[in-house]
Amino acid sequence: MRLHRLTLIPRSPWRTPWQADTLAGALCAVAARTRGPEFLRSRLIDPMLAGKPPFVLSDALPGDLFPIPIWLRLAEWPLGTDLKAVKRARWLTRDDFKLTRAGGVPPPDRLIPDSLVLMNDARRHNTLARDSDASLEDGGLFSRPDAVLVSRRDDNARLAVYFRACNDEATDLLLDLMYELSLTGFGADTATGRGQFDLAGEAQPVPDLDVLPPNANGVVVLSTFQPAPDDPVDGLWDAFSKFAMLGPDLGLADVRKHTLILFRPGAVFRTAGVPVPFFGRALPMDLILPKPTAAELCGRGIEIIHPAFGLALPAYLPAEDFG
Repeated sequence: MRLHRLTLIPRSPWRTPWQADTLAGALCAVAARTRGPEFLRSRLIDPMLAGKPPFVLSDALPGDLFPIPIWLRLAEWPLGTDLKAVKRARWLTRDDFKLTRAGGVPPPDRLIPDSLVLMNDARRHNTLARDSDASLEDGGLFSRPDAVLVSRRDDNARLAVYFRACNDEATDLLLDLMYELSLTGFGADTATGRGQFDLAGEAQPVPDLDVLPPNANGVVVLSTFQPAPDDPVDGLWDAFSKFAMLGPDLGLADVRKHTLILFRPGAVFRTAGVPVPFFGRALPMDLILPKPTAAELCGRGIEIIHPAFGLALPAYLPAEDFG
């Protein structure tokens, strides 16, 4: 599964974070809408549930930057380093990311804080009931912020999605689905212009990021994901709770999923020097939906999954253990 990069140009603010699992789910919805449920099941759902996804995505990363590998936060920093600033930092340049993948530690002043995505002032909205499209009488007002990409340089005005595909056919499928998604937008409130983006050219191979560093013994993951039961467990990660929802096109009054525990990009794991192209799994419908919702969809011949795979790059993890 060779590594490629796809560049996206945001054309509007967005409401939904560009996380790999959400993006993969949106592409599944595009496949169902444009190619039909049988295509979705045979080409995406069944392979993903079998642990053989046709493609695996990273989160959409700002410009040419990469997430800080978690182990770097525990490195021995020079005396006088502002450790709070190290903790707040989120991004590395491409060169510094390569340095950390080889076990190196960049100067602390080269760590980039999590300030490349700006949350605009929240706007008030009125909640509509999904079964009637009418406003709720009580408790219907809520606020949601817009997010925009803050550009430090021209390349940071864009987003980069890295991916692996199992073959050329899968690559073509991914690119076709991404193009279809660009026509409607990504995430919430696309009808009001949020989440609009363009594709900047063709996918580009990035073989240099797949080169094994000397003494490679692990991986760093570029995606929001959930490990599979048989994935390695010797590692470091930052877990969080995600309150995900189904898309609005299923005609359900209750679109809530179960709360999911996912890992953020930058997680690292030891793999005994064996290259691992991806981690994670696809969560089946009975694990992500309440029983009544799953039963209703099953009765209508609809199957829902939550793709939670993580794109992995080889790395050398310098600490003897993570204890």
